[in-house]
Amino acid sequence: MEKTDFKLETRNQVIRDMEEQDSDINQLTFSFSSEEPVKRHFGEEVLSHREGDVDLSRLNTGGLLLFNHNRDQVLGRINEAWLDGDRARATIRWASNSLAKEIRKDTENGIYSSVSVGYQINELEQQEDGSMRATSWTPHEISIVTIPADTSIGIGRSQTNNQPKTMTQHNVEPIQTIRDEFARESEEFSLIRAAQQIASGRGLSGREREVTEEIEHRTGNKTSGFYLPSNGWEGVSTRAYKVGTASLGGNLVATNKMPDMFIDVIRNQLAVTQLGARTIEGLPMGNIEIPKRTSGATAYFIAGDGDDSVTESTGSFSTLNLTPKTVGCFSKYSRLMEMQALPEVEALLRGDMVEAIAQKIDLTAINGSGSSNQPTGILQTTGIGSVALATNGAAASVDNLIDLKGEVAIDSADLATAGFLINAKVEKALSKLKDSNNNYLLDPYASYLGEASLCGRRVITSNNVPSNLSKGSASGTLSAIIYGDFSQLMIAMFSNVEVLVDPYSDFASGKVGIRALASFDIGIRQPSAFAAIVDAVA
Repeated sequence: MEKTDFKLETRNQVIRDMEEQDSDINQLTFSFSSEEPVKRHFGEEVLSHREGDVDLSRLNTGGLLLFNHNRDQVLGRINEAWLDGDRARATIRWASNSLAKEIRKDTENGIYSSVSVGYQINELEQQEDGSMRATSWTPHEISIVTIPADTSIGIGRSQTNNQPKTMTQHNVEPIQTIRDEFARESEEFSLIRAAQQIASGRGLSGREREVTEEIEHRTGNKTSGFYLPSNGWEGVSTRAYKVGTASLGGNLVATNKMPDMFIDVIRNQLAVTQLGARTIEGLPMGNIEIPKRTSGATAYFIAGDGDDSVTESTGSFSTLNLTPKTVGCFSKYSRLMEMQALPEVEALLRGDMVEAIAQKIDLTAINGSGSSNQPTGILQTTGIGSVALATNGAAASVDNLIDLKGEVAIDSADLATAGFLINAKVEKALSKLKDSNNNYLLDPYASYLGEASLCGRRVITSNNVPSNLSKGSASGTLSAIIYGDFSQLMIAMFSNVEVLVDPYSDFASGKVGIRALASFDIGIRQPSAFAAIVDAVA
């Protein structure tokens, strides 16, 4: 059995009814997963619910109930999760925060009617019918969600309880999700098939041609290769594949290959989108101007005798200009690898191209130079706040981070959704800070810093934050720390990922070159919503 690491997947279930626990009205028991097939880019995926195939340890050791898979919107804690036939069930305790109370009330009134599980797959097996069965998978969290997909199970549907408190007002009909034909075809789009079609010299055909032509029609941009639909940004991690009998894939994989020995490139964690950066897709090629207000009107007091008039004030406006900048990557793949039409090969190609581009976008959003065809990132943007530590840099303290937060708060831009963005070096240094009694200021045993909070704000760690800055006598050793409202950061995507195939340059060796391009720009609506330290010693 071949194993590999996977990204976190999600699948939704419809709430049919909900069962309160007799002993505690703040607890609720429901089913959250089943063996209902779900469409993925490689075909149908089925989650096995046999004993030993599902690892429920994460849910049973502090698992959380979230809203729409947002880890900053906690609705409750999972008390227990277990298998019940071909389903998985859980008992949760509602949280006492205002959001949890609101969502609970809306759920009880039938407004929210779906649950979803976030999970990671470790092993897949191909079945006789062509579907892929996850024989080792780990649920990470459960969410109340707004849009359902899998209607086969729901809260309380499979549990037989002698005297449950059944809240009949929660019985709701499944919400029918209507998806257009383009979305359905995009899910079945194969990068490998498209590359094979072009490399053969015959050009695109079938689904890959239709999807590319539709994207060309929607964007007005023609390509001599093909466009990867928007779902190409998802599902980019590799998948394990069981090599068994001929019908299970034995004819497709050379026996001397050892995919389990493959070591993928370690990608830095994408950061800005986690903190709420806005991505705008489907923009037409060409310059974009977005109006923004730089100052507002002013209010004045006047006397009530009718002799005074209100003083005139004028708000001022400017524009945020966005211009396409193109980023790309180029890889070569052997003919043999290209011909192995396996799910993990499809995912590998997507991962190599799409993740590389995504990483570059993330790096640029943080510290793009604004020159040499690069967009301007947060750290290079004029008008953001700053906190200087020392002439040659210094170790950051909690007080420095409070000052950094204050730089944004002074400009009335410190919202509850704002957060800190640091790299691993700074995380390590901050985690070791202690008070005069040798107690940790940030409890390292409660959670890793990326899940912790400081001053009531999130702290996200990513090595895309630079650690090679210079100041004074410190050369290439200083790190940046950013605080801000990342919803003010805009990532403008002017195109889908455009893929061009070159089967000729390395014809003798049987290698095919694949180049992926994407056009984007970075814009910051209000620079005062950000502040940075750029001389932290860590």
